[in-house]
Amino acid sequence: MIRPEVAEFIALGKLPSEDGEPDEALEAAVERAGDLLDRIARPVTDEEAHALADCFGKDECFGVGWVLLHLIETAPHAREDQPEAARRWRTGLTT
Repeated sequence: MIRPEVAEFIALGKLPSEDGEPDEALEAAVERAGDLLDRIARPVTDEEAHALADCFGKDECFGVGWVLLHLIETAPHAREDQPEAARRWRTGLTT
């Protein structure tokens, strides 16, 4: 079961990209994503972790991507069963 606050974050879709010129809309989207992540109590469930992993964008989203990754890592089986999207995202940024 996915909690309402997690579902609200997931409903935002993929995190916005850092590409291009920052504007008010981008700043608002990044702030909203960060605020919603902060409202999610840790740990997340394995089901929530897998659903959250689909929210990664193509870059760090001004640090919000790392917050998302660390949230996903709080799931009980994150070490043994890390969502594929989270693994790909981390690998893409660190290689």
